[in-house]
Amino acid sequence: MVVRRQSKIRQAIYETVVSHPVHPTAEYVYEHLKPRHPSLSLGTVYRNLGILAEQGLIRKIGAQGDADRFDGNMEPHSHVQCRECGRLEDVFLSYDAQMDEKAQEVTGFQIKEHSVIFSGICPQCAAKEKTA
Repeated sequence: MVVRRQSKIRQAIYETVVSHPVHPTAEYVYEHLKPRHPSLSLGTVYRNLGILAEQGLIRKIGAQGDADRFDGNMEPHSHVQCRECGRLEDVFLSYDAQMDEKAQEVTGFQIKEHSVIFSGICPQCAAKEKTA
């Protein structure tokens, strides 16, 4: 997808988020692009990530106890985050529209969507705990 009416750097930031399934942080995007764009600043990355999220082209994920992450997959899905190492992964479960309806009944909000972040210990960290 080509970012609408955007600068070359915003397009590069967008492509970095979309092409990296690691749910990159702003710092990750900055470090990834800096060698090819020497004049790039971290502030520019933060600003453009915010704009891309506002435009609905990427999703900002407020991960527990960690820097905000960004997701280029705009299809409804959940995430799982490791409490030990902070790893964040996609979880593809059926979207439960009933949750939206129930939340709307309880709060009176007009619910448009919801997001879920499961929290636990990833297999690698669990294995480390067993050997420690």
